[in-house]
Amino acid sequence: MIQRLHVTLLDVEGALQRLLGTAERRGFHVLQLHAEVGAGDLCTVALTLEGTRDAALLRRQLERLHEVRDVSLAAD
Repeated sequence: MIQRLHVTLLDVEGALQRLLGTAERRGFHVLQLHAEVGAGDLCTVALTLEGTRDAALLRRQLERLHEVRDVSLAAD
């Protein structure tokens, strides 16, 4: 199943790597990624993931990462 997430996180060293590592360890395969540094110290990331698990569980796990400020599931 293909699922999309939008994540806002602090633009600090290793933040994107921790985000991707968490998704992959939870059984998701990254199909597409778009990251953009915005104003201030925030970065927005759009992820397209493939996996059999529910992305709502991944969303809750990503919200626990120190650098993550917001995670939302994109509607198809």
